[in-house]
Amino acid sequence: MTKVLLVDHEFEKYQGYLEPKFPEVDFTFAENGNEVEPLLDGADVLISFARWLTDDMTAGWSELKWLQCMIAGTEHLKQPLAGRPDVLLTNGRGIHGPQMAEMTLFHMLALYRQVRRLAKNQAGHVYERFLPKVLDTRKVAILGLGAIAEHMARVFSSLGMTVYGISRTERAVEGIDKVFTRDNIAEAVADVDFLVVLLPYGPDTDKIVGAETFAAMKPSACLINVARGGVVDETALIEALHSGAIAGAGLDVYEKDPLPAESPLWDMENVFMTPFIGGRSDLYAERILTVIEPNLRAFLDGDLDKMINIVD
Repeated sequence: MTKVLLVDHEFEKYQGYLEPKFPEVDFTFAENGNEVEPLLDGADVLISFARWLTDDMTAGWSELKWLQCMIAGTEHLKQPLAGRPDVLLTNGRGIHGPQMAEMTLFHMLALYRQVRRLAKNQAGHVYERFLPKVLDTRKVAILGLGAIAEHMARVFSSLGMTVYGISRTERAVEGIDKVFTRDNIAEAVADVDFLVVLLPYGPDTDKIVGAETFAAMKPSACLINVARGGVVDETALIEALHSGAIAGAGLDVYEKDPLPAESPLWDMENVFMTPFIGGRSDLYAERILTVIEPNLRAFLDGDLDKMINIVD
C-alpha cells in the first residue's frame, strides 16, 4: 500500500477530501514540520510546502519517491533534494493567479487611494477630502511572464490599463500589449506607472531590479513586489523612495523575512506593506487539490508522464 504523508496546518481539509477518494492509500497527516520526523519512515510520498525539509531528512528517507510541493516556488527544496535525483518533484503552479492579482491590485489601490493616510485620518477622527488617483488609462509592466502574469494582465486590462511584459525572450503573450526582454528593462519601465515584480528568486534574478531600473522609471511611478525579496535591491529601493526617483512602493516580500524592525521601510509614508501573504487565500486547499488529486491518481496508476507541474 502506498503511504502518503501530508503536512499542512489545514490538514483536516485535505484529509476529508482525499481519504474517501483514495481508500487504497495509507494517509498520515501532520500540522507542521515539527511533528514529522517520527512519521517519515515508510512514507512513499510527501505533500507539503516542505520549508522544514532538511538534507539529513531526505538522505535517510530512502522510501521517498515523490514530493508534491504545495506552492509554485521550489527554490527552498534545491538543497534538501540535491542528493536525491531519484525523487520526483511537482509544484503548485497555476493556482495562484486570483489571489496574486488581487494582492497586486490591492497594493496599487493602496498607493493611489492613499490608504495609509485614510487609516490615520480615521484613527484620528480627521475628516479630510483629497483627490485620489485612478488606475484607468495607466500603464503597468509585469516583470516575469507566467500563469500568474497572464491572470494579472486580464485583470489590469479590464480596468483600462495598458499592460507590458518583461520576459527572458521577446514573445507574444495573451493579454500583454507589448513584451520586452530582460535586457531591455530600462526601456520597458520608462513610461509605466507601475512595475510589478513576479520573478522567482535565483542567481540570475538576484537584485535584478535596482538603482538602474529606478533611475529609468518616471518619478511618478511605483514599484509593486509580490515575488521574492531578493529580486529587488532593497537598499537601492529605499534610496529611490527617499530621493523621489520613484513615487512609492507596495511590498509583500522583503530581503529578510520577517522584515527587521529597524528597516526604514516601516516608517516611509510612500510605502504600503503586507506580510508575505500574496499567495495565500481562504480557497487555497480547494485550489491546490486540483493539482494534488490528478497527480496522486497518476502516481498510483504508474502513469508518471500524466503528472502535471513536474519540476526539472
